[in-house]
Amino acid sequence: MIDWTRYTKLADSVARKVADEYPGIDADDIRQEILLHVTEKRSTYESKDYPDGQLRKNFRNAGIAYAGRERYTFIYHSAEYVYTSSEIRQLFDKAFFQPELWEKAPVKEDGVSIASGGIVVALWDLDRAYSSLPALDAAVIAKRYEQGETLSQAETMRLSRAIDRITRMLNNGVVSRQNGAKQHDGPQARGASHSTNAAFAPSI
Repeated sequence: MIDWTRYTKLADSVARKVADEYPGIDADDIRQEILLHVTEKRSTYESKDYPDGQLRKNFRNAGIAYAGRERYTFIYHSAEYVYTSSEIRQLFDKAFFQPELWEKAPVKEDGVSIASGGIVVALWDLDRAYSSLPALDAAVIAKRYEQGETLSQAETMRLSRAIDRITRMLNNGVVSRQNGAKQHDGPQARGASHSTNAAFAPSI
């Protein structure tokens, strides 16, 4: 039987240290990824009963692997537009389920968007990605960020995967738009797109 209190405490400690080594990667996201790793390898962890030292080593490996993937995403995409799971989580937590913010964005053509950590994410783009999720994935996001309920281990794993899926969808959309801009509008197109998306940027 896994002692989740013990594992979570160790994951918190390891995640903070890894986050220090990878500026811009959120410690909470690293912790979630470590616990997701444990959930996926649950049978191994239950049978081995690792001491704290080995757990820290395993957790660090999982945390660094995640941070490395996030950093690769940052490098692969334009730094001006890259979206990380940390920003997506924050947007769901602070903005997406807030009716008063949507009231300020009655039509898509307004170019209304939200800025998080210097990254501009259009509410409409996020809504389109969210709407394309499988029903269970959308439900677990709503349970966590709209209803504020505690998730089970299985739901936490589903949430992480759903957030990652949305992050990939948004980044793939950015790459498509950038490629289209390069082909049709030249190098100035990205700057024009960025300025229209900056119309609405509440502090979150």
